[in-house]
Amino acid sequence: MKAQLLSTALLCCILPATADDYTGWQVTNPEWQLVFSDDFNGTTLDATKWNSIDYVGWNVSDWRTYQSNEPELVTVNGDGTVSLWGKYGNYTSQSNPSGAAPTYACGGIFTDKTFNFQYGYVEVRAKFDCAQGAWPAIWMMPTDGSNWPKNGEIDILEHLNYEGIAHQTLHFNNADGKNTSLGTVNGGSTAYYSDVDSKLDFHTYGVEWTTEGISFLMDGKKTLTVAHQDNNPNWPFNKENNPFYLLLDMQLGGDWVGEIGNIGDGVAMTVDYVRVYSTPQVPEPTSTALSTLALAILAGRRRRK
Repeated sequence: MKAQLLSTALLCCILPATADDYTGWQVTNPEWQLVFSDDFNGTTLDATKWNSIDYVGWNVSDWRTYQSNEPELVTVNGDGTVSLWGKYGNYTSQSNPSGAAPTYACGGIFTDKTFNFQYGYVEVRAKFDCAQGAWPAIWMMPTDGSNWPKNGEIDILEHLNYEGIAHQTLHFNNADGKNTSLGTVNGGSTAYYSDVDSKLDFHTYGVEWTTEGISFLMDGKKTLTVAHQDNNPNWPFNKENNPFYLLLDMQLGGDWVGEIGNIGDGVAMTVDYVRVYSTPQVPEPTSTALSTLALAILAGRRRRK
């Protein structure tokens, strides 16, 4: 579940984001090993890596309100990209589980049943459409998501409507047990797009999660670094046995985003690639279905120990 992030704090400074010169994580971090990746080749989703987010029929009024598992809301485009759509039509969604009348419907994919990990670097190259009510997101949730945000939430990117900010946020409980958010808007150097049009282009969004702390990145530049809060007994991000999985989705509407406007034939977040790296200095990822490449890398690392 995603909370509404209050963005009333002063913005520390402007960080123009440009993707042109970014050469990729492993060029400057060669010791990190690729353990999960998808370039979305072909025309079908790789079921060994992803499942469509399927919360239809839960009847909840949060980010999942219009969640749907209609196939046309997740399209692998044949050009090395996947698009996750928000549309209006005769769909089955949580707001209209029967699908008998027009409703908003949103598509997304996650690795909840295929891949999860604790510590590593995640990088996603993506672009998205802007519209009133559009809410594309790249984020991570713990495999034990009960009593949110007890075990945390890591939002690598959230974008609202037409604004020029990339929201990157941690959700957790503070020392008093109260729901708390800390991110690029209310805790770091706000990640702005360099101009109006650049937010419609491809950018890379990343999070580096180690035993020392968590850093958010945009186009290879760090936007916020948070050390683990050892003085907070409720801090979940260095808790033992608390792995996370990935979610990519386009959502519509909600209290934080506002009313949905004219979305025409639909709005989409299009993803070029997803990559997850691990380093020998942090625990190995856990998974129910690691790729052949990941299994080979992990086997090699185990032999070196």
